Amino acid sequence: MHEGHRQRLYEKLKNGDNLFEHEILEMLLFNAYPRKNTNPIAHELLNRFPSISEVLSASYEELISVPGVGEQVALYLMCVGQCVEKGNNARFFANFSNRGDIYDFVKLRMRGLAYEKLELYFVDKNGKLSRICRFTSGESDKVVVRPEEVIKLVSVSRPYGMVIAHNHTGGSAKPSGMDDNFTKQCQIICSMNNVRLYDHVIYASDTDMYSYFDTGRLDDIEREYSIRNLIRNGK
Repeated sequence: MHEGHRQRLYEKLKNGDNLFEHEILEMLLFNAYPRKNTNPIAHELLNRFPSISEVLSASYEELISVPGVGEQVALYLMCVGQCVEKGNNARFFANFSNRGDIYDFVKLRMRGLAYEKLELYFVDKNGKLSRICRFTSGESDKVVVRPEEVIKLVSVSRPYGMVIAHNHTGGSAKPSGMDDNFTKQCQIICSMNNVRLYDHVIYASDTDMYSYFDTGRLDDIEREYSIRNLIRNGK
């Protein structure tokens, strides 16, 4: 019975259905009570505290005073509360309000690496960074990202815009033919999903960086490899 109820709640969550507050708390408590009906305890907590937020900010003494809540569950809820608090108080929220912000962030992410790494930065319409998708093979001179991997990430995250960034460990930021091809592939993927490709930045050092946008190559690629032009030209 409990397994069927849990599965129904999971399906509601997965489908993006509206959940009652007690249902959310029930699911949170699944990990604390692997084989127990968590519905009564969720209701007990919400009878004592007016919201989930208050549950997660309650003290140890307050939590264990609730019927059905023992030491381990109280500590679990306190730990979740600490995670929420740390997330809300995070000091660093990357926001790409201008080109300099992008380049500074790429420097921060790529500086000092002995192996090649590629990252996709997803941003919202205000330029706020929402996701970082990282790829590496662990090799010093190459990283390979398949188009289908990018397609899956874009379709799931649905960003407003995207920045590509990767590093060269060979001493020069000059793009290779593979870099050009990957940029074109990403432009097609972005065009198909109504996502704006802002730039592809290659990092060799703080004083040697290449930008497809700054050189004008991104505009050329965007014109040639938009899905509309490809269909028109029969490519």
